[in-house]
Amino acid sequence: MKEFKAISNYFKTKHQIRQFLYILLVFSFTFLIAIASPALLHSVAQEERFSLRILHTNDHHAHLEPVKFGDRLLGGISRRRTLIDQIRAESKSDREPLLLFDAGDIFQGTLYFNQYLGQADLDFYNALAYDAGTIGNHEFDRGQQVLADFLSKAKFPLVSANLDIAITSPLYDKIRPWHILEVKGEKIGVFGLTTPDTAILSNVGEGVKFTDPIAAARSSVLALKQQGINKIVALTHIGFENDLALARQVSDIDIIIGAHSHTPVGNIPNANHPYPLVEKNSTKEPVLVVTDWEWGKYVGDLSVSFDRAGKLIAWAGKPHGIDMAIAPNREFETKLKAYAAPIEAMRQKVIGKSLVALDGDRVKMRTSETSLGNLVADAILAKTKRDLVQVVLVNAGGIRSGFPMGDITMGNVLEALPFGNTITRVELTGQQLQAALENGVSLVEQEEGRFPQVAGMHFVWDAKLPAGKRVIKIEIEDESGNFHLLNPQAIYRVATTNFLTSGGDGYRTFAEGKNLLETGYLMADAIAEYISASSPLQPKIENRIVRQ
Repeated sequence: MKEFKAISNYFKTKHQIRQFLYILLVFSFTFLIAIASPALLHSVAQEERFSLRILHTNDHHAHLEPVKFGDRLLGGISRRRTLIDQIRAESKSDREPLLLFDAGDIFQGTLYFNQYLGQADLDFYNALAYDAGTIGNHEFDRGQQVLADFLSKAKFPLVSANLDIAITSPLYDKIRPWHILEVKGEKIGVFGLTTPDTAILSNVGEGVKFTDPIAAARSSVLALKQQGINKIVALTHIGFENDLALARQVSDIDIIIGAHSHTPVGNIPNANHPYPLVEKNSTKEPVLVVTDWEWGKYVGDLSVSFDRAGKLIAWAGKPHGIDMAIAPNREFETKLKAYAAPIEAMRQKVIGKSLVALDGDRVKMRTSETSLGNLVADAILAKTKRDLVQVVLVNAGGIRSGFPMGDITMGNVLEALPFGNTITRVELTGQQLQAALENGVSLVEQEEGRFPQVAGMHFVWDAKLPAGKRVIKIEIEDESGNFHLLNPQAIYRVATTNFLTSGGDGYRTFAEGKNLLETGYLMADAIAEYISASSPLQPKIENRIVRQ
């Protein structure tokens, strides 16, 4: 009693006494629960958050088989299946819901696409049970009907919010701006975006227009929020830098899963960005930006937690490399063998004819202008004409054999261009373009593969001058076919290969260029198209490269 009076004297009001007793009661109750059942406390804490695991891919480009990367093989749809199955089993045991997304460019890049127009890839994607995807620019490469056929058989939604599709298009009512997924009693809003450059990069045709991605994103987010959705994922095919701008400019997006720029992140070789990259939106809330490089070599793996209000409170993850240590899924391997059988017949297909032999002699290719080098460069220039490319520069080391006089097969093309390189576009100053040419002729005495084969320009070089100062004259061709001296300060749009824009063969200047665009077009496909369209061929030396 004395103790209670002492407490009463300390707390001057009934209200203070009541507060003290309440705090004492809560503390005692919590202490008893902690002693009796620590697991119960953990369960209560877990109910305050919603956790989700997301696997994602992008820029698959019909790479159903493993691809060479350095001295090893990566990827392959059969091993992708094994990895995803393993992660799904882990997620199920942890009671963590899992979603699988793709950020576009399933089409274009191997003979599997040429043969099956995406239907082979779709067979595997359906079996992998993707939850949603978006539309890449290459999904339009064979026109709207091929994409419509793909969408009609897809067992998962493909979304894109910035497509304006006319009722006359076969795509009408097949692509929605957003989709709502329900997992573990929670709703996840997913919307998509496609690069507006598709209009010049692909064969879109009439009836489809591309609107501003930022405006479309705001509209989709608003529509989802009005339905009570507070967890929103953007599947984007607009490029990594544009993803960062999207994160900054549009509020209420939680996660951006991107594609198009083929950007390595996290633990992927040559990565310059973390996984995930955490950007801040206009209200200073975190936005997670992730992507997964290219060609199914890796699978992105992101775990996140939201609070009850849908705010991101925790995240972690990394891309998983698909190497040969992962066992291929037997079912997928059997299916892939069936799809591969007709590919060999396609290699034997005659695609054109040449009236002259196109010499692929190694020394000639690496020391001088050749008719074969001109053919390859001209084909790339023709392929990128709609993108307003002015100049083409490719390394001679990427061309490994010539074409016979007479019939040319697809196999001949693949033998000449065996590396699977794709066409990239970059903007260089005249000074940078000259530096690239200097690199190209710097080791001609050693017959290095960096020697340039070109289109859209002429240049003169002197082997007697020291490396770095050998190029003495450069002329650029205009739209009328006239040549003008290079302006060191002008900006030139240059097409080359993904190998060179990554700094390969010493072409660091390309890696320093601006507005890099990975077109996704295989060099081999571009050359094959050009041969078919231009046959019979009779390329010749045109003094594009003059040695003094």
